Amino acid sequence: MDSTHARRRLTACALALACALAVAVTAPDSDARADAATARSLTVDPAITLPGNQAYPESMATDPRTGDLYVTSFTTGAVYRAPAGRSEATVFLPSGTDGRTQAMGTEVDRHGRLWVNDAGGVTVYDTANGTRLARFVSPTPGTSLLDDLDLTPDGTAYITDSLLQLVYRLPATTIEDTIASRGTTTLTTGFDLNDVIAPHPQGAITLNGIESDATGTYLITADMASGDLFRLEPSTGGVRKLTVTGGSPVSADGLLWEKDQLWVVQFGSDGISRLALSADRTSATVAVHLTDQALEHPTAVVRLGGSLHVLRSQFGSATLDLPFSVARVSGV
Repeated sequence: MDSTHARRRLTACALALACALAVAVTAPDSDARADAATARSLTVDPAITLPGNQAYPESMATDPRTGDLYVTSFTTGAVYRAPAGRSEATVFLPSGTDGRTQAMGTEVDRHGRLWVNDAGGVTVYDTANGTRLARFVSPTPGTSLLDDLDLTPDGTAYITDSLLQLVYRLPATTIEDTIASRGTTTLTTGFDLNDVIAPHPQGAITLNGIESDATGTYLITADMASGDLFRLEPSTGGVRKLTVTGGSPVSADGLLWEKDQLWVVQFGSDGISRLALSADRTSATVAVHLTDQALEHPTAVVRLGGSLHVLRSQFGSATLDLPFSVARVSGV
């Protein structure tokens, strides 16, 4: 990607995020009274700092083998790593690695391979030495925005396209064959949500976070623009909108799914919600919804060392709270 195209892509993404902020500010908060009653129980403490003053972090993931944490930079394309138990991250992949100046979703698979999304594709690296192992690209890289990703227990990868309302699917065999050849493969669509996504402004960010359950039976993805959640069923290709009681998580970004609980961080409202899922994953009830400016426009949530941790992007903040950081959160 040439520098002019990269700048245009970054500007487009920034405008889309600004729209998400505007939607969050103007959207009615149906759970406002619950917020007022419970907000004081939310505790937000800096846990891991990121280097530099331009990180604007977007996504994070833990290595299931080591507990190391990896964090992507939306504005530079760098990837940071914090070894398990450490409170400071360092640069693992510098800005510009493989031409990348923007990084979004990330994941570490069971083999210790790091996945990093940029607008037009996803690159896989060896966490031992940063070697590039494979590249998977959008079939329409000029119009896509690959946002988040997750891998199911069978090794299949699912990647959201926030501008095209698609979820791409990479079977494990395709992944392994591409890595074996150190090659590049074009992504194929696993789920098309254009018929179920709520109307939205052109260029708005829609599909964002995506999470699989522990068995890979279902995935849930969030429409950032409307707050709608969708259940995806890989075995049938089915898509179903969840019925949510207690208020939709508008500006939903990162997700964390544990058993019957789904945590959602809400970028535009400095919010975090915990939803109780029905057994068939077709409905959910907002059990807790809290907001706190200390969340600083959160974009991702993981469990690290037994505690919830939230990534504070600060994207769109008038004044930066440096250093950028991952925060430990309790009370939700």
